Amino acid sequence: MKYLCYLLMLLLIIILGCIGTNKVEYKCWDGSIVSNPDDCPVITTITTTSTTTTSTTSTSTVPCAWTNETCQLYCSSECENRVKSCELDKKRCICNYTCATTTSTTTTTTTLPLRVLSESDIDKAIAWGEKNKFNMSNLLSKYAYPNYSIGYEHVIVYTPYLKLALLAAKRAREYRRITDEEIDSIVTSNEIEFRVKIYGDTTEFAENVAAVIKLRGEIIHPNKTIIDKAPATTDFWPNSPKYFAVNSYIFDCYDRIRDRIIVFEVIKLTGRKTYEIDMRNYK
Repeated sequence: MKYLCYLLMLLLIIILGCIGTNKVEYKCWDGSIVSNPDDCPVITTITTTSTTTTSTTSTSTVPCAWTNETCQLYCSSECENRVKSCELDKKRCICNYTCATTTSTTTTTTTLPLRVLSESDIDKAIAWGEKNKFNMSNLLSKYAYPNYSIGYEHVIVYTPYLKLALLAAKRAREYRRITDEEIDSIVTSNEIEFRVKIYGDTTEFAENVAAVIKLRGEIIHPNKTIIDKAPATTDFWPNSPKYFAVNSYIFDCYDRIRDRIIVFEVIKLTGRKTYEIDMRNYK
């Protein structure tokens, strides 16, 4: 009976405690509600291991497809055979090239001057001059018209042949030989020279003497005139004629008159004097 009373009293206390005491609730980690924290679910920790994988790229060496020969062919093709430079860069496997620029080329044709004397005549003129190196009158008399006599006016025709002989004679007197350059300067010239011996009574008379060539009605004037400004006295001095001079008249027409009959006319203040000269008689 005594134990029963104790149980009833304990039951009453519990009931009264429940009625008079506020209920406590707990929210667990997963969102559930419990009255006792010990009733919450156990927290399970999951550890994730991250594995880092290193990727290694393996590079294989590929041989260069270019060769020196194929590079040269490529350069030639790209530049249309006008290659300035062509080089194979084997490190980078590149064929480098530079094409030459196109330029217009002008071809100049040089024509040698025409010689008015043959090789045979050149040799003969030189030999003739060297043989007569101390006999100038023998050379000049052959080219004088109408004669080479003292006291007479006359013309000496200085053809390239005579000029060559006279220069060869001069060089021979100096113990020298005429050079190829000197020969060419004479035999490639178209000049013909007429030296006229004239007489007068004043020291200035030669300055007023002119000359022309007449060829088939054509008048040819000299392209150069050399006046003798220092006339010499004659054997007749002080009688007339007191002085003589030698004027030179140079024409650029040897090729036109060398095989012709011409009229050479000397013109003075007192009148004209003509000389009909057959140029075929003078080499």
